Amino acid sequence: MAESSPDAILQVRGLTHRFGGLLAVSDVNLDIVRGTLLALIGPNGAGKSTTVNLLTGVITPTSGRILLEGQDIVGCSSSAAARAGMVRTFQNGRLFKRLTVLENVLTGADGRAKTSLFDAITRNSRFRAEEDAFRHSAMELLTELKLDGDADRQVGELPYGKQRTLEIARALILQPRVLLLDEPAAGLNSGEVEELISYVSLLRSRGLSILLIEHNMGLVMRLADRVAVLNFGEKIADGTPAEVRSNERVLEAYLGRKASHAAG
Repeated sequence: MAESSPDAILQVRGLTHRFGGLLAVSDVNLDIVRGTLLALIGPNGAGKSTTVNLLTGVITPTSGRILLEGQDIVGCSSSAAARAGMVRTFQNGRLFKRLTVLENVLTGADGRAKTSLFDAITRNSRFRAEEDAFRHSAMELLTELKLDGDADRQVGELPYGKQRTLEIARALILQPRVLLLDEPAAGLNSGEVEELISYVSLLRSRGLSILLIEHNMGLVMRLADRVAVLNFGEKIADGTPAEVRSNERVLEAYLGRKASHAAG
């Protein structure tokens, strides 16, 4: 088990969840050190998606604590967790296909809005100033992700790779403390994966803390500072990419006992 770090922005302790009689996540502990990337990997059915849903308030743990900068966010709704700084992308995408690229990013900014319903109805100066600030931030993100030329296109017209990139922009406008990337490389071609690696590396270099859930092991090994491995809902390894790559329990989980012995 990884030791708790005083620099951890996210501390997960004893995270457990049952679906009826099924123990989906069992006593999982995770730390994300501020400004680093933790990859969460495991075979299909290992409990990764359930863990992400627990961390982001989609479902409530049976037991355990989720401390974001010392604040326990267990029991928060997904919107409250996002406002607290736990922001995610989605494996299967949750974009509004009939809205424009810019409008999709701006929907993510709703969680940062400070103006009231009265301000919105009357469209007073306070509301317009906030709207202009969000629009400026959104265009900065689109420019950085090379999507500014598509700002006025409907999302449904975009190639799949650009839609996945747009997911990240919409998450970033919320100014997350921890960004959870759920299978961001799924469906991307090799060139798009390289662009993803470059951009995620840039975000980490700026001090953003990231939890990456990913099947692409090449991407994981290039990006991760640490790797945690789940299997049947339990954490079976936690260490540097080199440590995890040679861990016998990880090899067994992915390759089967005979294959792992042969690999050794």
